[in-house]
Amino acid sequence: MRTDTHPAPAHPATPTPVSPRRFRRTALIGLPVLALVLLMVFLAQACESMAGGRVHSALDYRRHVARTKQAGMDTVGRLRPAPALAGALPGATLEGTAQEEGNSSCVDDLGFDEGDVTRGRPGFSWRLRFGDSRGYLTAVEDLRAQWKAQGLTVTDVPPPDRGEPGEGLPGVRTTDHGIELSLRRDWYTGNPTVYANGTCMRHHAGQG
Repeated sequence: MRTDTHPAPAHPATPTPVSPRRFRRTALIGLPVLALVLLMVFLAQACESMAGGRVHSALDYRRHVARTKQAGMDTVGRLRPAPALAGALPGATLEGTAQEEGNSSCVDDLGFDEGDVTRGRPGFSWRLRFGDSRGYLTAVEDLRAQWKAQGLTVTDVPPPDRGEPGEGLPGVRTTDHGIELSLRRDWYTGNPTVYANGTCMRHHAGQG
């Protein structure tokens, strides 16, 4: 009687354990490399931050300007009671009456910007006219409530000093998506004014 014999099943090879010494040596080599990479990333970010942030395209900056202006117009549009536009002709629009605000803090003092790189901080204001001081204060409190309902952090703007235009009439301020918005009295004229100020942005000049 013929009996077939089958080879015994092969057992998987036992993996060679990594010696603790070799593991420690690999770790000791890897840690300095990782630390060097992290240091280079940190230095690059620090240099960029010192320079004023990354450089955006000209299109990015135009969009930043448009968003800043729109945020200001939206703020004027939600005021209750609704004010008139001070010094504006009948039929004037918020777009057409927006006054550009200069900003001397957004400048390249250290000479980082080269070539067509420049920087700017968009800012706009709208001079308003309420029926009386009570109407203005009502608008301030209503705007405060609206901003808080949106989950925004709201701060008070102190009133002008005694004897100054607009004395005794405080304002209100918040920051929404990086744009600072406020309703307050103008420091020089005392007129109720909405301000919208964007962040300082480095960008390429031109139409790109």
